[in-house]
Amino acid sequence: MPILGKEMTFGLFFLNSVAPWKTDAEELRDGLEQIKVADQLGFHSAWIAEHNARAYGVVSSTSVYLAAAAAQTNTIMLGSAVSRLPLHHPLQLAEDMALVDIISNGRLYLGVGKGYDALEYEAYNIDFDQRHEKYLESLDILTTALKNEKVTYAGKFFDIKDIPVYPRPVRRSGPPIFVMVSGNDSSIINAAKQGHSFVLGGITNEDTNHKIALYKKSALESGLTPEYVENAVARSGKLLFCYVAETTEQAQEEYRKGLEWYMSERDNRPTFGVIDRERNIDYQRFLQSGNTLVGSPEKVIHDIQEYKRITGLNNMILWMNIGGQPQQQVLKSMKLFSEKVMPYFSQTEHSIR
Repeated sequence: MPILGKEMTFGLFFLNSVAPWKTDAEELRDGLEQIKVADQLGFHSAWIAEHNARAYGVVSSTSVYLAAAAAQTNTIMLGSAVSRLPLHHPLQLAEDMALVDIISNGRLYLGVGKGYDALEYEAYNIDFDQRHEKYLESLDILTTALKNEKVTYAGKFFDIKDIPVYPRPVRRSGPPIFVMVSGNDSSIINAAKQGHSFVLGGITNEDTNHKIALYKKSALESGLTPEYVENAVARSGKLLFCYVAETTEQAQEEYRKGLEWYMSERDNRPTFGVIDRERNIDYQRFLQSGNTLVGSPEKVIHDIQEYKRITGLNNMILWMNIGGQPQQQVLKSMKLFSEKVMPYFSQTEHSIR
């Protein structure tokens, strides 16, 4: 499998927030339209978040929403960001995601995580304090089920004896698995040892560099080949805020309302270093963050070039529709990005699939 070159790839992130000015149906239908348009505009990937009991994220099953997206697209890679493993039975999740992989003809990226919100666990009557142990068992079973036709596993939470798993995914080795990583080094170390790619979120450029170096070191020490490690890193990316308009002033003004509503609604932990536990947001500080690409096409191009110079990462996952942005604004931003920004970072090699 060829290693991805130094060209940039751009994906989109979808949280599907229901702000006061939108209904659930409007937001979910708008999101599917955005994914369909992203496919036509040449975006590399679309990533769907999974939440429950929260207005800021109303996709309760990434597999269901990804299946709908798969049926209306042709080339864009489709990822979960993330499927919360402790809230699913791992065999059922493997079966559901294999269906998505088949519907999309092998375009699935399977992003996994533990989830961080105690309320979401309470809603399903699942023990929040056991999520780490259950996550590790679930990931082992999920990985096995996607690679092998039968699963046997004995652990604290699951006892599985020679169970067949159908349907089988398009790729014999299963879809690539991505681990969501934020502040904790243990997550990137575990991902490296298991050979999974990663998606970074909510960390500084300095910590990004630290985690990439830690991933490579841990993966090589676990016995993975340099080629395998480079391919895994090349597939990996980072979540960034992004919005494009004709002028920087217009972009910053249009992005603000949805962002501030989202930040006020997401009341269970600080976010991306721009909001504190008292829910105060410094918008100017947010705009100056290394995780923010909001402005004119020229400014966004400059900021991407600077980001790539600092981190070396080539795969960016862009959060344009934060907080239920008006549909036409989001589509306009996507179109401007594809027409004015992407050509500066055009690819000459095929992306790793």
